Order: sequence, then structure tokens, then C-alpha cells
Amino acid sequence: MSELHLGAQLYTVRAKTRTAEDFMSTVKNLSDMGYRYMQVSGVGADVTPDVIREAVDTYGIKCVLTHSPLGRIINETDEIIAEHKSFGCDAIGIGGIANMYPHTADGYAKFALDIAPAVEKIKDAGMKFLYHNHRFEFEHYEDGTGLDILMSMTDPEGVYFTFDVYWSHVAGIDPADFIRRHGERIFCTHLKDMTVRDDKLYMTECLTGNLNFDAIVSASLDAGVKYHMIEQDDVYIDLFDSMRISHDNLKARYPEFRD
Repeated sequence: MSELHLGAQLYTVRAKTRTAEDFMSTVKNLSDMGYRYMQVSGVGADVTPDVIREAVDTYGIKCVLTHSPLGRIINETDEIIAEHKSFGCDAIGIGGIANMYPHTADGYAKFALDIAPAVEKIKDAGMKFLYHNHRFEFEHYEDGTGLDILMSMTDPEGVYFTFDVYWSHVAGIDPADFIRRHGERIFCTHLKDMTVRDDKLYMTECLTGNLNFDAIVSASLDAGVKYHMIEQDDVYIDLFDSMRISHDNLKARYPEFRD
């Protein structure tokens, strides 16, 4: 049976990772829930590479990927590679271009050119550069969507994607279909669910909403997408209860999720 690995995107619990002490406590809490993988993102300035390494070593949670500042990736590539190697992480990611580049075909093309030298160094170090989508990357231009442009203009052996199933669904894209078509470029997914309250869309814990997780998991198995990080940008219950519910729901329903 193929295996999938379930992890915690720490952006979900960013309010609990502002200091090194809180970060260590949070990682312990997640480890106690059963998490064995994590993405470091949204943490405070006191959470240095040494602190991350201590948490990894102490609580047995592997750091699979990060969201790191784009400016550092471009301008301090060697340093950020060394930092990631120090805590055993082989994937250096960003959370998107945000407002750093225009959300236009030319903006995506400029970003792809600007990141290329760093990508080459990251690839030479045996690591990967990751781009995380929101919904705006699915806007269509003459040459396709923003993600199409990024895929066509970046090194397929150096640039991979953190595919957010929620935001693709919001954009009208079938997450499972996208995973099947582009699995070779997807390093991991971000998993969260979607529900409707008072005719408005809300993020919710996995398997408590309307996303088709059966199809998403099946497509991930077929495409060989191994890592899946639970990320809920907006949480309406206790943060740790939210992380526990999503973890336990997915592990109970899908035996393919292994430690």
C-alpha cells in the first residue's frame, strides 16, 4: 500500500510560536497529538535555526519544509541553505508572491527570472524551492494561468509547488484533477476544508466541510504526492483542538496516512 505523511503547518498555530519557549511547547503539543512532520512558517524572530533543530531532535518531528522570506532566499541563498541543512530540511518555500510582484503575466515572468539563480544553488545543494498558491494564481492570461506561467518558466527539477487544495477549490479548480495532472511538480499539499455559514465561505477542520477528500487522497496516491500539511489560516475554535480534529479525522478515515 502506498503511504502518505500527514504534517502540521505551524502557520495555523502562529499565535503560539512567537517566542522560542512557546515554539518548543507547541511542537511538543503537536508531537503528543501524533504529528511526526511539520512545516515551519509564521514563527517569531526568536525561533532561530538552533531552536528548530532542538525541537526536531527533542520531539521527533521532522521539518519537511518552510516558508522563508523571499528576499533572504534571493540575496542570502548560501546562508539560508546552511540554516535549513542544520535542522534537516530539504525544501525552502515561500507563501506566494503576495504584493512583491504584480499579479500579471509579466509579474510572474519577472519573479521566475529573479528566483532562478537561487533555485540553481538550492538544487545544487540537493534541495528544492517551493511555491505556495492562493487563488489569484489561477487567474487566466493570454499564456494561461499564473501557475501555468510559473511551471513553464521555472526549472522542473528545482521548483516545486505546495498545492493548497482549499484555494484551488475557491478558484473553481478541482483539487484532485489538478493533483493528477501536475503531481510531478507538487512536493506537498496544504489540507483544510470549506464550509458555508450564513451564505459565506469559511475554512474548517478537515472532513467537517464540503471538500472531496476521498478524491484528493486518491489522486495524491496515484500522483505520488507524499507530504500533506494541515493548514487552517483562520480558526474559529481552540487552535490545538482544530489541529487535533483535522489530524484525527484524516488518520481515522485514510489508513494511507502513516507516521
